[in-house]
Formats: sequence, C-alpha cells, structure tokens
Amino acid sequence: MSLTDVFTRAEDTAGARTRAARSAVTSATAVSALVLLIAIAWALFPGLFTHFDPNDGGDTPALLAPSLEHWFGTDQTGRDAFTRVVYGASQSLLAALVAVGVGLLIGTAIGLIAGTRRGLVDDVLMRSIDVLLSIPAILLSLSIVVVLGFGTINAAIAVGVTAIAQFARLARSQAVQIGTSDYVAAAYGSGGTFFSVLVRHILPNSISPVLSLAVLQIGSAILQISTLGFLGYGTPPPTPEWGLIIAEGRNFVATAWWLTVLPGLVVMAIVLATHQIGNTLRKVTS
Repeated sequence: MSLTDVFTRAEDTAGARTRAARSAVTSATAVSALVLLIAIAWALFPGLFTHFDPNDGGDTPALLAPSLEHWFGTDQTGRDAFTRVVYGASQSLLAALVAVGVGLLIGTAIGLIAGTRRGLVDDVLMRSIDVLLSIPAILLSLSIVVVLGFGTINAAIAVGVTAIAQFARLARSQAVQIGTSDYVAAAYGSGGTFFSVLVRHILPNSISPVLSLAVLQIGSAILQISTLGFLGYGTPPPTPEWGLIIAEGRNFVATAWWLTVLPGLVVMAIVLATHQIGNTLRKVTS
C-alpha cells in the first residue's frame, strides 16, 4: 500500500467520523427541541395534558405508586404528581425567562458600553463585574431574595442578577473585537455618534453569541430557581413549581421515591435540552 493510499484512507475515516458526529448532533438537537416544545406546551396549555386539579386531590388516596391513571403517582395529600409537574412548568419557565431577560438586558448593556468606551468607564464597569463574579451565585441569589421577599418574580430577578456578569463579559469581548473593524471606524469618521454606532453597527454584529448564551442560561436559570424553590425561597405553596414539588416529596423518599425522582428527571431532561440547543446555536453562530 502506497503512502497516498494511507493518507486517502485516513481522510475517508476522518470524514466518516465528522459526518457521524454531525448526525449525532442533529439528532440530539431534534430530541432536545421536542423536549423543550413539550415543556412550553405544558406551560401554555396544561389542561390539554391532564384533567386533574393540581392543588386538590379530592378523594384520591395518598402516596399511590405510578400507574396508567396517575403517571407520576400521587403525593401526601392525594394530588396527582404529574399534574403538578405540568402546571409547574408555567411558574418555572416564566421565572427562567424573566431571569435570563434581566441578565441579558443589563449585562449586554454594561458589556457593550464598557467595550466601546474603554478607558476609565471600562475599568469601573468590569471591576464591578469582577466583584459580582467573586460572589457564589446561590449565595448572591439567596441574599437578594431575602431583601426583595419570597415569590416567583423575586426569585427570578435574583437569579437574573447572578447572570449579569456572564452576559457583560461576552458582550464586552464582542464589542472590543467589532470596535476595531473598518466599518466602525468609517461610521465614526462620517460623523456617527457613540450611541448611533453602538446601536446600528456594534449591537447587531455582536448579538448572535449573546443570544446563544441566553439559551444556555435558560437551563441554568431553571436549576437555580428550582434550587431556591427547594430551599423554600421561591414560589410559595400550594402553587406548583418544580423545586417546591421536589422539596415536598423529599420526606417520602423511602416510601414514595417517585415524588422526587420523576419530577427531578423532568427538570434534568429540560435543562439538558436547553444546553444542547444552546451549544448547537453557539456552533452555528461561531
């Protein structure tokens, strides 16, 4: 076998592996999109997926095991656990969107201004972001919730504040890179003001990676909000929320494991789905 044949075979093998990897990514992304669409449908139209009341078990026996009638079993008061997970999607996803929105808007604005103005403005803003990064996210969110008070929106705002730093750092790096381009220099040379150049040139050309990060942050926000709910700092009972649902079932792990395991698997699947979609968008936009 000649050296050319060896190189040709190696290239064919590498190409086959690349095509297989792309196929796997495509399949994983499709499954992730389906999972996320189901969660959104739960949030928007919960009555289409269950006919039980999420807050009233009626005469249903407590702690029933999963069955065809009660897919996730029943909790300690006879409420259908699957119904509570379905209705909890609206609280958890709404809170995650609010959290990501807070981080996206504030963080992107800080990062773009810092990366465009540079100098003292850049130093002050980014040192403030460094201070924010130095505080553990769960500790910072707990502190903010204690100040604002308990509730879904307050928990979402608290989680959103912890996400500001990541959006700011990414937006700044994009602004610094784009700010050195010829078309930005031409825009300034033709009389463009700081804000006009920022809005018309820098923001549109730097927003794609930021939006990809926003999709990734949805999964992280769901986890953090569920953590706050599990600790009792999120949505107050009896309103269903994923972290609260898991917390209510933790006292029955030995006798009714499904009350924590099955909702936990739902949260895990949705978080993994958002991360997969976010990673795919990041690869497409990079």
